[in-house]
Amino acid sequence: MTGLAGRGVGEAAEARQRPEPLGGLLKAARVGPDGHPAAVRRVLVWLGRAVGGSARIADDGGHPNGHPKPPASAPAPGTPDTALLRAVAAGSPRAAVVAEPGRYLRVLALGGERPHPVLVVTRPSPYDETAASLVAHAATVLELLLGAGDAEAQRRRLAEAGSGVRLSVLQLLMGGEVALAQRTMAGLRPGLLDAERAVVLVLESPAAERREVARACEGLLAGRALVVRCPADDGHVIIVAPTPPAPFTPADTAGTAEGGADGGVEAALREFVAGRDGVFLGVSDRHPLSRVAAGYDDAVRSLAAARLMPGRVAGHRAGVRLAEVVDAGAAAAWAAGFLRPLGAVPAQDRGQLTATVRLGLEFTAVNAARLLGISRNTVRARMDRAAGLLGVDLGDVRDRAALDLALRFLDEAPGPGRYEGRDGGGQDGRDGGRATGGDGALADVGLWRLLDAVPVRVWARGLLAPLRTDERDLLRTLRDWVGENCAVEPAARRRGVHPQTVREHLRGAEGLLRRQLVAGGSGLHEVVLALTAAAGDPYEAPCGVTSGWSARGDRAPVTPSCPATVHP
Repeated sequence: MTGLAGRGVGEAAEARQRPEPLGGLLKAARVGPDGHPAAVRRVLVWLGRAVGGSARIADDGGHPNGHPKPPASAPAPGTPDTALLRAVAAGSPRAAVVAEPGRYLRVLALGGERPHPVLVVTRPSPYDETAASLVAHAATVLELLLGAGDAEAQRRRLAEAGSGVRLSVLQLLMGGEVALAQRTMAGLRPGLLDAERAVVLVLESPAAERREVARACEGLLAGRALVVRCPADDGHVIIVAPTPPAPFTPADTAGTAEGGADGGVEAALREFVAGRDGVFLGVSDRHPLSRVAAGYDDAVRSLAAARLMPGRVAGHRAGVRLAEVVDAGAAAAWAAGFLRPLGAVPAQDRGQLTATVRLGLEFTAVNAARLLGISRNTVRARMDRAAGLLGVDLGDVRDRAALDLALRFLDEAPGPGRYEGRDGGGQDGRDGGRATGGDGALADVGLWRLLDAVPVRVWARGLLAPLRTDERDLLRTLRDWVGENCAVEPAARRRGVHPQTVREHLRGAEGLLRRQLVAGGSGLHEVVLALTAAAGDPYEAPCGVTSGWSARGDRAPVTPSCPATVHP
């Protein structure tokens, strides 16, 4: 009796010293950053070692069904008869045992959906009670892991599908197709775009963090805005926040209070940026939904300023704009005359053409194509078509600036008369901003005459005033650079300095003006116009700036002094 008791105590002590097999199973099944497939792989490897054989998951043909294989060092698992595998995968029977000389297999169906994944476990000796129990426990864990992995994969597919729909909606808005964008969004978030205006915000983060930042924004905003990973910049997240009808509020204060004009979206994102390093936020003015592309332009320009600000957030500068100081009737008539050739484009194509030109003036052809969801060749073809109709050279920054301005004035003159020019039957420019009829005097006014007005010159000098605070004479460098069609080396020769000095001056000017210059776009176009207006005399403006800016009918071709470097 004493001997038996002593042996029992010894066996108990030995058992306590042996590692618990199921503890290893639970450790292997723990899902880490590498996800569910890696956990399945670990469980299969653990099971093979625990039974002294190998394990795998196969389809009904005996081949791995997409789940990871055990490492090559593991013994090769046996392969049951294909008919048996098909039967188990169909659930009849759900389990089978195969005994052959030197090889014993257990075949089990996993999960509740047919065809089932099939667990195949093989070992060189018969299964005792312990081995059979380990197989049963592992099968239960694998069912859970596979189910969770399938659910996670389904969740990711649904999330990607939703992301694709949101991107399509953004591209429709960028192209000005508001009604179609609203119908598309209604299936995902009914009523979100049922507004007349929106604020556009752009978050910038390291590219590796963008997916996480986008998910955080979606959770933070809880359906109050359209959140899209920018198709043109791997570090940007675009947020379109619809705003209810309300009196206009300057961008630096709009929506900054909880429940503001944008439903608190800007306030929430400001807090998000404050709590996360390396993230910047640019905010636009309020724009009609049909002008989301202009809002995006505002937000990107604000983002350039945000990079230079300690709070890493900037709203679109609420300063006086050129459109606010120029004679509205003269501006509308000049724009109508300038753009009159576009009236020859069928109405159903004209919207697409002008939307593409707007983005093509702001971004490279590649980025404009991504924002619109079309090919870059289509963008270039539309830009070439517009340039041919208008008789402009889009390789010249001065022509780009004039066209950009005409399109902005066009927004202030809705209706068919905006393409009519002197031949149109629109109302008087003092009534609604359309082109004049009658003698058509305003329709013949040149852009130079618009920019030569005293209020415009005052605006231009105010815009350029920050440059005068820098002792490097950045204004002269900028004027020479624009005069050389934004080419650095010719500007350096004219300025009598090294090209690197010109580049440093341009970076300094960007910071003082809070506008992108080297990258081109509307920020540069506005500066080109300001330089021309501030000169006070066409002969003192940057070389060639006014060469094509006479009356629309007397327009002379512009010959750049060198190939354009803006938006190749």
